[in-house]
Amino acid sequence: MKSGIIVGVSGGVDSIGLAHALACQIKKETVSKLIVAHVNHATRGAENDADEAFVRLLIEKLQEATDTPVEFKTIKLNSDALNVGASWEKNARLARYNWFSDLALESKVNWVFTAHTSNDQAETVLMRILRGSGVQGLAGIKPKRSLIRGVGLGRPLLFCSKEQICAYLRDNNIVWREDPSNQQTRFLRNKIRLDLLPLLKKEYQPAIEGILSGLAGHIHAYSSLEKRLARKIGLKLEKPRVVDQVVLDRLALSKFPTWKLSLFLRSLFARELWPTDAIHHKQWKKIAHNMAADGFEVHLSGGIRIQSNRYTVVLGPT
Repeated sequence: MKSGIIVGVSGGVDSIGLAHALACQIKKETVSKLIVAHVNHATRGAENDADEAFVRLLIEKLQEATDTPVEFKTIKLNSDALNVGASWEKNARLARYNWFSDLALESKVNWVFTAHTSNDQAETVLMRILRGSGVQGLAGIKPKRSLIRGVGLGRPLLFCSKEQICAYLRDNNIVWREDPSNQQTRFLRNKIRLDLLPLLKKEYQPAIEGILSGLAGHIHAYSSLEKRLARKIGLKLEKPRVVDQVVLDRLALSKFPTWKLSLFLRSLFARELWPTDAIHHKQWKKIAHNMAADGFEVHLSGGIRIQSNRYTVVLGPT
């Protein structure tokens, strides 16, 4: 079945490789429409503008080479706004995905693809280990998930290495750009990529990246079993919802152990597309342990409230 796809393209090796591969799929008639979406973060001035011009020109050449129609969309972010509140990286990621979501609805496509690789997966898993992540966090980057209702977010290169993508582009005589900010170790991910992973590879385990990305794959497979268990728990807990509020049976809640309720909560938040980035695994356990208690109430990031009433526990936007 053919489908329309938006692909995020920065101009770097991974996203250029993905854009080229998808354009070839249009020619094979497995993709009905391809939109290349470029985000100009406006943090490096003329260099950002040069990235945008490079991607635009490359897409034109790609259309000529493959004889396929590819749309180009771009947005320029407010660099000052990205430095407000949370970390720059988090703000930039949120801005990108918000725009991708809007663009998907506007263009009537049902998939957004990003070019995360197995190298990115290894970095993510190691970063989460260092931050004390729980089991769910060690699943790393998901191969696919819901972005907004009706639109999926896919990472088709997640099982490919950067080296494989470089080889693919060289074989096809395709060039890419290097982002100098990727060499700045003020960002934890860059520090892991540039310092820690090379050290582990040299001194301890040459195959460390494959091991870490493989670990994520094993945990992701295990999480599918957890989802099934969470659904069974939900059948016993959930009462008819009230508009956008999820209503749980308080008495039934009190009969479940904390670990099962914690698992159920994470699954529920994912289903409802409520934000979870700021909720640490210890906080999940604490909420699960206390949510059926008298007078319990907690306000979480993204405006989500959990409130215990006489007979029910209500979760949803405030």
